[in-house]
Amino acid sequence: MNMTWRKMNLVFCMVMMPIAANALQTQPRSLTTPIKASMTPASSQASGPNALFTQWDTNHDGTLSPAEFNAGWEKLQSDAALHRLHEQFTALDTDKSGSLDAAEYAHLELIKHAGASEPPMSAFDTDKNQRLDFKEYVNAVNYLLQHEQRK
Repeated sequence: MNMTWRKMNLVFCMVMMPIAANALQTQPRSLTTPIKASMTPASSQASGPNALFTQWDTNHDGTLSPAEFNAGWEKLQSDAALHRLHEQFTALDTDKSGSLDAAEYAHLELIKHAGASEPPMSAFDTDKNQRLDFKEYVNAVNYLLQHEQRK
């Protein structure tokens, strides 16, 4: 069993690390919310695939256990999804204010799809400034996706 995981580690390093390292390097740099901290690699001493492997190898034994691999993979997927959401947020922010106003909110595909049952923007505007910052936008998308799946 241990040899199988060592082989998987080797394959993982050769195939997935360049892809994962690229995903980490292309993350948005303009986030000012606490979410940004979760997107920052834990080890800034190494770079590229080695840094990602080191980050995933939480017990520092030079191999990835199934649990370490699964946790690392889930984090990578989460970071990639967050990056895509940030790109969408930036595209929707047509006035480049760093937040979405009511008109920009109305252009969300999930809102258009919801039709008359769409929740008002104020439902997600936690600081009540009549705009959605990135964190509020992520919360809105999560809510809308959950409710769309129930239909």
